[in-house]
Amino acid sequence: MLFTDSSGWVSESPEGLDRKFALNYYSRMRFVSNLLPLLRTSTTTAPSFSRVLSILSAGSERPINLNDLDLKSSFSRQKCANHSIVMQDFMMEEFASRDPAISFIHAFPGAVNTPITRELPVWLRVPIKLVTPLLNPFLTTVEETGQRQLFIATSGMYPPAKPVDGAPFSAGVAIASGQSALRGSNGKIGSGGYIVNWNGDITGKESLLTEYRQKGVGKTVWEHTFGIFEKVEKINKNRAKTGAD
Repeated sequence: MLFTDSSGWVSESPEGLDRKFALNYYSRMRFVSNLLPLLRTSTTTAPSFSRVLSILSAGSERPINLNDLDLKSSFSRQKCANHSIVMQDFMMEEFASRDPAISFIHAFPGAVNTPITRELPVWLRVPIKLVTPLLNPFLTTVEETGQRQLFIATSGMYPPAKPVDGAPFSAGVAIASGQSALRGSNGKIGSGGYIVNWNGDITGKESLLTEYRQKGVGKTVWEHTFGIFEKVEKINKNRAKTGAD
């Protein structure tokens, strides 16, 4: 279903979720939750290493509408981005607190020079192509960002809260001399939940996230997200019974 309002186009799935919001947030969290049994198994078998890396826009946090987390009453593209980012921060933190042998990371890849403009209309693609050489000094190559994300996905600088005893690799690849485990999103060193910038540094809008953490937003987001999963499951089961398309 497509409709317009003052905030622009909204595209809803059959389950009543905005498609962009579902892609950027709900589907990712569902993917993680569905994989948890395998992620937990990975911590119990050599080399006992298990980690989740979700790449979106860590560090770009803005205030969100705590009374309308799914944006059913106040959708806009910007709010969709804000909710996807902040809610993902807290879900990584919540996952880490419940599965302390696994690391959960929300990362920002930076401005990457990709062929994404190939899908744009010619009138827009051509000027962007002309300007791109001027932007190259500020862009990261696909190769470099791939290497950086691989580092984040494997380094011991982002260990789980409770690495498996007797399994050195469970915390990640051994870090170089002079380096140490980094601060997690909750402020604790090696907490298992991390918000990471394009270069591997810890990021996140501290004042905003601290305020939300004091309000118990992590638990609120967790309960909301799994409530949406349950709602979608029921809708799909009913559609399957009735043979709806």
